[in-house]
Amino acid sequence: MARRMEKKSARALAFLLALIMLGSVFAYMMRGSSTEQREVVARLGDFRSYVNWTPYGVYYMQYYNLSYLTRLEKNDPLASFVHKNLESVLIPAIFSRSVFETTSGIYKVFVADYRTAVPLYLVDANMGRVYFAKDDKVTYGNFTLQVRKGGIALVDQTSPIIVGYKPLVEKAIDALEGKAASSSNETYRYLSRINGSFAYAFIMYGEPVKASIRSGNESVADFYFEGYRYNFVNRSYEKVVAMHFIGNYFFGKLNESEKNFEYYKVKNFQDGLSIAVMEDKNFTRAISAKPNILTWKISFQTPENETQKG
Repeated sequence: MARRMEKKSARALAFLLALIMLGSVFAYMMRGSSTEQREVVARLGDFRSYVNWTPYGVYYMQYYNLSYLTRLEKNDPLASFVHKNLESVLIPAIFSRSVFETTSGIYKVFVADYRTAVPLYLVDANMGRVYFAKDDKVTYGNFTLQVRKGGIALVDQTSPIIVGYKPLVEKAIDALEGKAASSSNETYRYLSRINGSFAYAFIMYGEPVKASIRSGNESVADFYFEGYRYNFVNRSYEKVVAMHFIGNYFFGKLNESEKNFEYYKVKNFQDGLSIAVMEDKNFTRAISAKPNILTWKISFQTPENETQKG
């Protein structure tokens, strides 16, 4: 019982700190603060390019677009979905105002999970100054790492800010400086074809996808993307799923009687990438929507077959 109470207390603390951090984010964004700025020597624009600084071998990546949520109603189910997921990935050892705060608020958070206690975060705080409760400063490559006891480091000379487990931050700098492989080689050629902005996205590639998405003993894909957004024209929710298939698979159409959501569109590329857009005014139906995965069945004619036919 004591262990159960400890887990509940830890989760409650993480939830509270997340709410405090998110509250400050929205407060800054709502008033459009234009405070003192920091100097940045390397900058990324879109979340698709965040993989350029994400060291190779990540288990999965998640993207949270807080600025997108300001366009939604306060109690919108998509906003609630993003908040709930974000609460589970914000580490109190970093995302506490006594440890880490920005003068312009936080606009986007990109999380790269390597199955370590502290993941790698890429945090878009625009050009605002960063306050980090550091214990020391060290030089790594061409950058200065602000370091805290417990193995947490932060680099504020970049946009987004790089913060997290110190060895991962160092690997991110290696990727930035071209000294080590990043996740871009495995993902960017697919992400660049997924159009539009998202409130939330989940990305996996490589071995984790091969192990998770299978048909019997066969791996089906080596890239997976799942993103959520709101269609402000149709006033409905969109779920976008993209997969790069490594076998004879593709996204197929669904008959009206087969789908339990309103809109469905697929696009298949010659290199094996398939993208499905599913849409419904009901968020629960949209989030539950699944693309139809089909496979080509190829048969070869042989002289023996021809003889048997005769």
